[in-house]
Amino acid sequence: MMNHSDGRHPAAPRIGLAVAHPGHELRLTRWIASQRPVVFILTSGSRSGVDRARVDASRQLLETLGARPGGMFGACLDRDIYGWIMAGEAFRFTALAQALADQIVAERLDAVVTDAWQLYNVAHDIWHLITRVAVALASVRLGRRVDCFDYPVSPPSLALRTTGETYDILRLTDAEVERKLEMADAFPAIAGDVAEVLEAGGRAFLATESLHRLRPMSELLPHPGETPIYERFGEMRVQAGLYDLVLRWNHAAPIAAELVAMMAEREVAA
Repeated sequence: MMNHSDGRHPAAPRIGLAVAHPGHELRLTRWIASQRPVVFILTSGSRSGVDRARVDASRQLLETLGARPGGMFGACLDRDIYGWIMAGEAFRFTALAQALADQIVAERLDAVVTDAWQLYNVAHDIWHLITRVAVALASVRLGRRVDCFDYPVSPPSLALRTTGETYDILRLTDAEVERKLEMADAFPAIAGDVAEVLEAGGRAFLATESLHRLRPMSELLPHPGETPIYERFGEMRVQAGLYDLVLRWNHAAPIAAELVAMMAEREVAA
């Protein structure tokens, strides 16, 4: 278990939290307050790159919770991530895995927690896989195992994949759930993350903070003919005239395959 009751001390494990978007940390506020992880965020949450409100809100929230930002903290734009996937630029994502591995090694982390692969948002899924690759790379470089766990970003009603075996779980009281909602309200730039999951999963989803052992990638990848939820959203946005093209699994599949192969090579080496 990654719990300690009297604050961080020399024997306590060094934990990282790697999330795709600012605001995801609101799912794990009590866990973050107890573990005080170093936090990595893939994107700034801004389409233009000018507005830093979301990533700045995450930085302030993490400081409130006693955590700290890592060296990778909102450097990418969502539009770039999606553009690289559409263009099949796998090298962008292998480079991100190498960069995150550098951070894991520099921080000498013992474990990293990341977004679950749920087939809800392609950025969440690709970041999940990038983190797994980074942990495998870092394990080889450190000469020891770095553990990796995930947590559900979206409630079951918005997910096509379930998480693996429960590793650790915190059950919040009603008062703690209220505190989580108050924290979200205090940071309006990222409060929408809680509003979305509250609508889809209710207070019960916010009242449970759980970490899970990773499922094999062979169990997570889409089945032939299966349509990820993000494709359905993309189709609606194209019909509404908001997007020109739908980002589909077949765009992401070659990138995922390269990352899976990269991870397998390092796991054999370890």
